[in-house]
Order: sequence, then C-alpha cells, then structure tokens
Amino acid sequence: MAAENCLRPRQEMSQFAGKSEIISDYAQTLIRVKARQMVRRPEFSATEAEDLEQELSVRILSQIHRYDHSRGSIKTFIARVADSQVAMIIRERKRKKRIGEDDLKIESLEKKVLDHEGKPALLGATLTDKDGRRLGQTQEMDSCDQVDLKAEIDEVLSKLPSELQTLCGLLMTLNHTQARERLGMPRRKYDAAIAMIREQFASSGLSQR
Repeated sequence: MAAENCLRPRQEMSQFAGKSEIISDYAQTLIRVKARQMVRRPEFSATEAEDLEQELSVRILSQIHRYDHSRGSIKTFIARVADSQVAMIIRERKRKKRIGEDDLKIESLEKKVLDHEGKPALLGATLTDKDGRRLGQTQEMDSCDQVDLKAEIDEVLSKLPSELQTLCGLLMTLNHTQARERLGMPRRKYDAAIAMIREQFASSGLSQR
C-alpha cells in the first residue's frame, strides 16, 4: 500500500488541515485506541482523550517523511511510530508530575536558618544568584553560548515550512491570540501548527534548554 493511502498529507503541509482530512481511517482508529489506553493511566484524565488524539496525529505526521516502503508496510510504520510516541508522551507526563511533586518539597524562603557566619537569617537572604539558577534548573550563559544557541535556533527555524516560520516571527512580539488572529487561523489549525513547531524543536534537542 502506498504511503499516501494511509496518511494523506495535502500538497502543502503548511496548510495544516484538520486531522480528519489528512489521516486515513486506519491511522485515526489506531490513534483513537492509543489515546483511550493512555487516559486509563493515572498520569492522564479522561477529558484529555481528544487532546491526546490531536497530539499523536501531529507526531505521526511529523515522522511520516521517514517512511521507507522497502522496510515494511506503511501500517507497520505508523503502528511503530504511534507506540514510540505514546511511550514518549507518558515519559514526558511522568517527568512533569515528578517536577510538580518536587515543587511541593521546596523550603519556604522565610524559614529561619543559620548563615555562613553562623548567625540567624532567613533562607531567602542566604541564597546567591548561582543558587537561584540551580534551583530553577537554569545556567548562566556566556556570550559564546548565546551565539551557539541562536545558531541552533536559526537552523531549526530554517527547516520549518514558510508559514511556520512566519508564525514563529509573529510570536516574537505577539501573544498566541494576536498571532492567530493576524494569520486568520482557526483554533484547531493554529494548535496543530504550534504542536509541529514544538515537535521540531524537541527533535532537535532544544526543548529542554
């Protein structure tokens, strides 16, 4: 079976048609089943089923260019991609839950402690800028790091379709609502565009920066 019979992208992926228009019945059914399986897990709620379907649709579409008909059928490829993306979504959710639980254990900055001289002081007053960056899981970047990061971001942006590049440019100065209205995008189409941008950055290893 040809790839376009199972996942049917339009001539221009930048148009971001709804998933019902670009994904075949087989893929839609698989995605629906996977989403229902995920919402049964403690990390998710039943109300997230539709969002998970959309997320899986976008992720599968973002990987379809990797399909090689000489290595198997398109259905097998989609099933494997779906399984790997489901596992990734679950890992991401577990990581977010762990971070949330860690946040609950953070000491109050008003707690009284002893400073480096052994004198009573508030915890917040004893923290340095370096402590703040460590607690926030961030690092101070020197000028070279900033240049390298900009180059990496520019490279990711250059690989995006022109419409997504335009959207990224608008988001430099506008919020999501303003950018969507400027482009005249329906909400579902806009959400799919944002998801594709995030996927591109995540696959490039920049989402954790």
